[in-house]
Amino acid sequence: MKFFLSCILLVPVILNGQIRTHRPDGVYTGISQGYSGAISVQVTVKSGQVAGIMITEYPEYELPDAFMEIPGRILGASSLDAVDTVTGATISSAAIVEAVRKALGTSPESKDSPGLERKISLGARTVLPAPVWVIGSFDSTGNPNAMTAAWVGICCSRPPALMIALRKATYTYGNIMQTKAFTVNIPSEKLAPAAAYFGRVSGRDVDKFAESGLTPVLSDSVNAPFIKEFPLIVECRVIHELEIGLHTMFIGRIMDVKADPSILSENGGILVDRLKPLIFSPGMGGFYGVSDFLGTIAEFIEKN
Repeated sequence: MKFFLSCILLVPVILNGQIRTHRPDGVYTGISQGYSGAISVQVTVKSGQVAGIMITEYPEYELPDAFMEIPGRILGASSLDAVDTVTGATISSAAIVEAVRKALGTSPESKDSPGLERKISLGARTVLPAPVWVIGSFDSTGNPNAMTAAWVGICCSRPPALMIALRKATYTYGNIMQTKAFTVNIPSEKLAPAAAYFGRVSGRDVDKFAESGLTPVLSDSVNAPFIKEFPLIVECRVIHELEIGLHTMFIGRIMDVKADPSILSENGGILVDRLKPLIFSPGMGGFYGVSDFLGTIAEFIEKN
C-alpha cells in the first residue's frame, strides 16, 4: 500500500542479468543522491548474478523516465559502466546506477572506513522512525477530514506547541490554511488499518469518515474535528507557518489534550504501554508497535 505520507515507488525488474557479483544470494540495499533527493534500490542476487532491481524510495518530483528504464538497462548490460543514461534524466539515471553499485559493494564509497567505525552512509534521507498522527481538519464547506502524517513532533514547551509538515498538494494543507486549526489524533495498534486508510485516499475524492465508519467530533477548543474512537487527541491553533520546500511546516499551539481514561496513570500521565502508539518506518513504508517500558531516566542514571 502506498501512503501519501511517504514517497515510495516499487518498480521491480526481475530477469536473468549479465552483471556478475561476489555477493551471496540475497537482497541488498543501496542508496545514492539523485537530482533532488535520495534514491534507494533493492538488488536481488542469484547464483552470482544480478537477477532483479527494485526502486523502493525516491523524491516524488524526480523525473520518472529513469525509474522505468534504467533497471532494465542495468540488467541488460554486461557491466554497470556500460549502462546508458536516459535522455533528460541523466542525474537520476546515474544515481540509480550508483545505488546499485553501493548495494553490490562495488562503489568506492561503499568500502569500510575505520574512521567511521563501519557506519554506512545513507546520504541525505528522511529515514528516521516517526510518530503516526492523524490530522483532523474542516474543509471550506465544513466537512470533516482526516489525513495521516508522519513529519510531526513536539517543538516547544512554553507555550506548549507541536509541528506538522504537509505538502501543498494535500487536501488537509488547504483546510488548515483556511481554518488555522487542526487536531492530532493518536492511533493505537488496533487502529492501524484506519491510520493506513486515512493516508491512502484523499478527502477531495471521498468522505473518509463515512467510508471508515469512524466518528468526527467537533472540538470545543479549536475549529477542527477529532476522531472519537482514537485514544489520545491534541487540539491545536496555528500560530506559525513556514514553507521549507516540498513541505510547509505548521506550528500549532496546544489548546487542549483529551485522553481516554484507560491510558492514563494515577497522576494523569500517558501510559504508553496502554496507548500502544504506532511508529512509521519511511524505509519500510509501514508501521511498527512500541516495545515495553524499559525504566525511568533516574533508574538508568543510578545503574551507571
